[in-house]
Amino acid sequence: MAVILVLLIIVVCIEIPGYFENNYINILKNSSLNLVMAAGMLCVLLVGSIDISVAAVLELSAAVAGVLMRDGHIQSVGMMFAVGILIGALAGFLTGVLTSYGRILPIIVTLGMTYVCRALIPMDFILGMDKIARIDLTDSFKDFILQKFLGLPLIIYITLAVVLLIGIFLKYTKTGRSLYAVGSNVKAAAMRGVNVNLTKVLAHTICGATAGMAGIMRLAEYNAIEKGACNGGEMYVIAACVLGGVSVMGGYGKMIGVVIGAALIATIDSAIPQLFIDATMMKEFFKGILILAAILLNVLFQRASNKRMKMKESAK
Repeated sequence: MAVILVLLIIVVCIEIPGYFENNYINILKNSSLNLVMAAGMLCVLLVGSIDISVAAVLELSAAVAGVLMRDGHIQSVGMMFAVGILIGALAGFLTGVLTSYGRILPIIVTLGMTYVCRALIPMDFILGMDKIARIDLTDSFKDFILQKFLGLPLIIYITLAVVLLIGIFLKYTKTGRSLYAVGSNVKAAAMRGVNVNLTKVLAHTICGATAGMAGIMRLAEYNAIEKGACNGGEMYVIAACVLGGVSVMGGYGKMIGVVIGAALIATIDSAIPQLFIDATMMKEFFKGILILAAILLNVLFQRASNKRMKMKESAK
């Protein structure tokens, strides 16, 4: 996928001189929200689960935080992020409990969570809103995301911080490595003392928290949120993970791969409209082909790895 990303950029730069120099910041910005959510989704996929409610959790977190700011209960940017992350983490926690301790398929639980989250957004007697608009937000909140450091927007640094923190957590902590263990072999992980159910709940909680954080980032970026604002966004997040080589069976995946996957999707969204007349069709076509290719390679590598493991066990 890294090679494909480089080749795509080279082709576009040849066809459209100056493309990358003029668009690399937009590519980074466009991949930021998906990458933040994909970092959390990586944790869920590692334990062999999935969460298709992230886009709805994003919308609900942004909506509730927006209402609190509109009504004067929140003034600071930090509190907005705290509320968004808390709401997202709660949704992820509930999902994790139902899938782990309730033994319900994650696709079913997260589908239900999607409808619940989106149903809450337009209910006046609960949230007192239909949507949050620019006028509902404080000037300080609207302005903070526009700030730049070393020529790059603040949203890129926030995304980088999330990616680094989760990457370090997965690679260098015992709990992070437990996510890989659970996804690789549940029975073996349990025998080594890993609390499988709690680990799965943690993975879903992290995924929900990153979705909530992305909700506040989106609210700051677009100054608005409403029901259905991110319809289909969960597919982009899962696609970024799959394109980055994360195993759909659990147990394997790296943060650097997720970064490449998110960058590839953002590059396609940015480049294809400048190369083809029917941009929408071609964007979806290229994404579909790449996702199918990534899944096929994923499965082939997984089979080869399993075959090597069996051969080693037989040799012993």
